[in-house]
Amino acid sequence: MNRRSRAHANAVTATLLVPLLVGGCQQTSGESANIAAAAPTENTVARRAGREYRISAQDMLEISVFQVAALNRTVQVDGSGNIALPLIGGVAAGGRTAREVEAEIAAKLGAKYVNSPQVSVLVKDALGQRVTIEGAVRKPGIYPANSLLQALAQAGGLDELGDRDGVTIYRVTNQQRQGTKFSVNAIRAGQAEDPPVYGGDTIVVDESGVRTTWRLVKDVAGVARSMAPGY
Repeated sequence: MNRRSRAHANAVTATLLVPLLVGGCQQTSGESANIAAAAPTENTVARRAGREYRISAQDMLEISVFQVAALNRTVQVDGSGNIALPLIGGVAAGGRTAREVEAEIAAKLGAKYVNSPQVSVLVKDALGQRVTIEGAVRKPGIYPANSLLQALAQAGGLDELGDRDGVTIYRVTNQQRQGTKFSVNAIRAGQAEDPPVYGGDTIVVDESGVRTTWRLVKDVAGVARSMAPGY
């Protein structure tokens, strides 16, 4: 390419890049504002990280009664969140902790069948603990996970356009779908807790405005060079 052709290509590239770069910067500022606005909600959810696991439909539970081997068994929580046990029949397990289920089983057995029963409930397989991961990740899909970082790892991590400050967990609470935005950078830096995720959650990873802009910049620059006379 001669000097005159190269100058023409550079001019074309500059003309096309200015609005892209300005737009990318504006989008980034908007994302930062949204993250800051969501901070109180993020902290509220993060404080729930220490909460005991709540049993979900399809989970496998291992139930044992001390010195009453005939009542020991492994059961699966049905689609309605219930389990069926000998002597006492159905017990609601979905949405409850293992301790809560232990207490109900012990109360029902103690009322008629076993003197001061000592009941243990263990979540053997959390099959209901599956979340949906969408957006700018390498392998979108449905995966079992207990925390946000674990879920993202299952999906192969963020792709080259993933916004590490724009990851949203959507959850249905009281029949309303609510979303909370998190920063993966802050979590990895120890500035925020790795929030827990629960069965039925949906995780959406936004595309980074800056990363998307620079990919467009490279594409436009390549087109401009190919269009330059004498290229």
